[in-house]
Amino acid sequence: MPGIDDSFRKKIISIVLGLAFGLFGLELFLRLLGFGYTVIYNLPQDKGAQFRIFCVGESTTWGIGADNPILQSYPHQLEEMLNNKFPEIKFQCFYDNTIGQNTSEILRKLPAYIKDYRPDLMIFMVGINNWWNLDHSNILLFNKNKLISESVLRISVFLDRFRVWKLLKWICYSMGMKKERWDYSYYKGHKYESIQETAILEKQCNFDIFDKIAYYDLKEMIKICNRNKIKMVISSYPRRAVGGIYSIQNKISREFNIPFADNYLFFKKTANTKEYISSDGWHPNGKGYKLVAENIYNCILNNNIIK
Repeated sequence: MPGIDDSFRKKIISIVLGLAFGLFGLELFLRLLGFGYTVIYNLPQDKGAQFRIFCVGESTTWGIGADNPILQSYPHQLEEMLNNKFPEIKFQCFYDNTIGQNTSEILRKLPAYIKDYRPDLMIFMVGINNWWNLDHSNILLFNKNKLISESVLRISVFLDRFRVWKLLKWICYSMGMKKERWDYSYYKGHKYESIQETAILEKQCNFDIFDKIAYYDLKEMIKICNRNKIKMVISSYPRRAVGGIYSIQNKISREFNIPFADNYLFFKKTANTKEYISSDGWHPNGKGYKLVAENIYNCILNNNIIK
């Protein structure tokens, strides 16, 4: 009997070690894959521009959904528009190529953005990832739900630092929770059957806490920019997702008297909107990013940000 127990114990240890090494290998592979992607789609090189703009965001700022994210992202197209409008001034738009980051992660990085890029203007399109990515999230500042213990949240925040965990979550959301992620209205070209479903879902899932995080983080970002005398534009996403990010962006804009580039309303009024959205149903395509760039460009001009 002792021999059988010993054999069983060795099998368990082998399985556990195999799983551990497998997960470690997958984590390493995903990180190397992400590194390789950023090398292929590298960041803009500093050209010593006279007017420097840093576009703060994630995948929608980087240009995911376009055939060529580098050339078709809204920062690149905005840069071209400004250089054509003001040939006597050299403009350059910078951005971070990290996708999926939440507002708390961006807040942590903001001082480095300012130090490295010395922007005259910062454009904020942030908040959409708060509800699914808790990496370094400030969620513990706002959790008042006694059913959700602080230790559970700390574990969730810790796990979201790993690519494997995020990949598993993404697979789960893609397979069974797609309606929890997006509002489909104009993309499908008809009134959504999901408007009521989205409202019910927001109430059930208590998205308020993620909106509170976005509000807090954005306020802190604005304070940092004001201390550094940097002009700002708040930009909404072209699509409206679950939660109140759009309302938070609008509220922040009014509260701090910051110009608001309303891309959601701009896209909503555009005929055949689905022609400007990529196949994933959320990100714009190259033509869509041109609309975003045009709307932000008009916001900059209408508010006399460039003198």
